[in-house]
Amino acid sequence: MYIACNWSKALKFLIEKDYINVDYIKSGAYGNFNEQFSNMRSMRPILLHGLGYFERTGMRNIENIDFNFANNLIKKCGSPHYGVHLAIKNSDMYKGMTDEDIYEHMSKQIRIFKNNLEVPLLLENIPDSPKEHQITIDHYPYVMPEQISRLVIDNDVLFLLDLTHAKITAEYHGWNIHDYVKELPLNRAMEIHVNGSGYDKDGFPSDTHEAMKNEDYNLLEWVLNYANPKIVTLEYSGIESEDNDTVKYSLKKQLNGIRYICNKEKL
Repeated sequence: MYIACNWSKALKFLIEKDYINVDYIKSGAYGNFNEQFSNMRSMRPILLHGLGYFERTGMRNIENIDFNFANNLIKKCGSPHYGVHLAIKNSDMYKGMTDEDIYEHMSKQIRIFKNNLEVPLLLENIPDSPKEHQITIDHYPYVMPEQISRLVIDNDVLFLLDLTHAKITAEYHGWNIHDYVKELPLNRAMEIHVNGSGYDKDGFPSDTHEAMKNEDYNLLEWVLNYANPKIVTLEYSGIESEDNDTVKYSLKKQLNGIRYICNKEKL
């Protein structure tokens, strides 16, 4: 099992000092990606996640994506696959759109991604909370296991399981996290995302991308009894309240913990 981690100054330091061992650096092609590309690529292959179009299965403006650019960049990065959020925004929808209409629309877009990309396509589950579908991201809640499985299986693509997204969804709805995750298409999970979560100012569960807690390690260890991903990715680069030394220490601790769990599952 390979280990990946979000790019950050702290990760760069730890790799250069040979304090940790990661197989991929995860980054999206936006922000300062172009300035950092040579630096990242000289260290590890880049697990590309995001082209800057806010790609999602429900997007209406998929024609804006330059797939020649995408495939060339994926090749330069050495990325083994490409993940897209299994999501539709309220702003993507038209009046009277039903869940079956959403399924048809998403399936059409998924096939466009799949047929135009030169690497396998992964669909990533999104979280469901008030922040996600009402405040900042405008996601329409499309998170039921049967909805996710149907899109993955019917379109013959792979699954990117974001454990934190699943945890937030289950907690918000009052569901048992293990029951919820077990209903997802785990046999098609090629990659798993992990990190810690917290709560927003109103007390709702939120994807804060903070450091993993014991419950997060335990959840990862548990799900590896049911899924056999090729890559486990830590989505952590520090939070605003943490200084650089804290981030370095936390990053090293988490990556070592993840590698221990993943290696143990191989034995």
